[in-house]
Amino acid sequence: MNLLLHCCCAPCSVSCIKTLREENIEPHLFFYNPNIHPFTEYQSRRECVKSFADNENLKLAFLNEEYGLRAFLKETSDALNEHPAMFPAAHPMKSSAAQSSCAARCEKCYRMRLDKTAAFAAENGFTAFSTTLLISPYQNHEAVKRTGEETAAKYGIVFFYRDFRPLFREGQAVSRAKGMYMQKYCGCIFSEEERYYKNKKNLNREEAQDPQTRSSDCLKNNYRNSSSAHLLPDENIFGRISMLVGNDNFEKLKNTKVLIFGAGGVGSWAAEALARSGIGKIGIIDNDIICPSNINRQIEATSLTLGMPKASCLKARIQEINPECQITSYDIIFSRENENDFGMEKADYVIDAIDTLINKLDLIEKATASNVMLFSSMGMALKLDPSLVKASSIWKTEGCHLARLVRQGLRKRGFKGDFTAVYSNEDAKCISPDDVSCFEKTNNTDPDQMQKNVKNKKRVNGSIVTVTAGAGLLLASLVIRDVMSKQ
Repeated sequence: MNLLLHCCCAPCSVSCIKTLREENIEPHLFFYNPNIHPFTEYQSRRECVKSFADNENLKLAFLNEEYGLRAFLKETSDALNEHPAMFPAAHPMKSSAAQSSCAARCEKCYRMRLDKTAAFAAENGFTAFSTTLLISPYQNHEAVKRTGEETAAKYGIVFFYRDFRPLFREGQAVSRAKGMYMQKYCGCIFSEEERYYKNKKNLNREEAQDPQTRSSDCLKNNYRNSSSAHLLPDENIFGRISMLVGNDNFEKLKNTKVLIFGAGGVGSWAAEALARSGIGKIGIIDNDIICPSNINRQIEATSLTLGMPKASCLKARIQEINPECQITSYDIIFSRENENDFGMEKADYVIDAIDTLINKLDLIEKATASNVMLFSSMGMALKLDPSLVKASSIWKTEGCHLARLVRQGLRKRGFKGDFTAVYSNEDAKCISPDDVSCFEKTNNTDPDQMQKNVKNKKRVNGSIVTVTAGAGLLLASLVIRDVMSKQ
């Protein structure tokens, strides 16, 4: 197949190219994105694409190297005229006018770019064309697909469709590792304006609570100032902890490193508690993205973070709590293949909040072999009573299905060690056996498309935050008390 691939940016192209090459398709890149503003942003993305194409030995074409600001504004002016009230003062991003305008504008943008791509493909002998827009969970996937098919019919050429979205996180991780330019918004000046209004709204809300500026630099300065020895203990963010445990023990907490594997209903609350207790170094490892079914129990999951990586969102939250914390996030799952990538030997504690049995057993063995203190969470689904959550040796747990499987798996592996497990012996509650729709498998953030993906539904168990959070807080407490027990 002679394929012309419209390239919106280099990071979105990484996994698309890899997948196509695995199918023995060598695409020819086409960069036409007049939606990217200002020119410095356009230049950064264009140069990054050039470097990516050179490094990957890919052919790359431009449309007369044109910037295209005027053409983009002309094409999108109709959407603005149809919906002039883009940002009502009271709720700038939640009005139906704003949402309709955004949708209409984006579809105009898709059509403009894919029309040029299809025309270029037809004129230059390509048999098909596609676009890296199909990898983004933040774009209207169905609109991109529909526009591609319509422009293909217009020019008598094939639109090559693939749902690349499951590869989005992988591509982002590879791009970061390679030091590629990572943009902060879709590209157009309207997107940048929306970003400005959101930031302004958040800033106004914060200033209503506190007149001081809340930039990250000011947060750090305020923290450093409040930590002065001249202030009373209650005048800094960890003053109450110092009053409780003493300055020496608090210094121990500041110098402690904890790795948390799993940022779900248990791990996220453990991370939150450790951050609020002054733990100075935290690593968060999780490969999932946030979906609607996470909101009932995972602290980083909100309506505003849907579709985003759990580990990265939790990292951002912890940085807001304690700007001085050395926090690292990994948007991957622990496995035998990457077990040496997290610096476990230099950690003081490992918290295991992984659900998948094989990965859990692998982590237990690795942590034990690394002589790191391990605290492991067992099953917290199908439970309602947080008072029944307790800690004991893994070999003394009872009434927990996951703990039983862990013990069996460890015995088969010849494991002779011991570690503390957090578990509940409450009888399982299973009110409804129905599947719950979740897009953790598909990376899909489009609610309409989610309903269509019935065959991809993930079987999950009912769970509640009072139990999962209770387990997470107990895990954090075990770490804190063990730190203070050491001489």
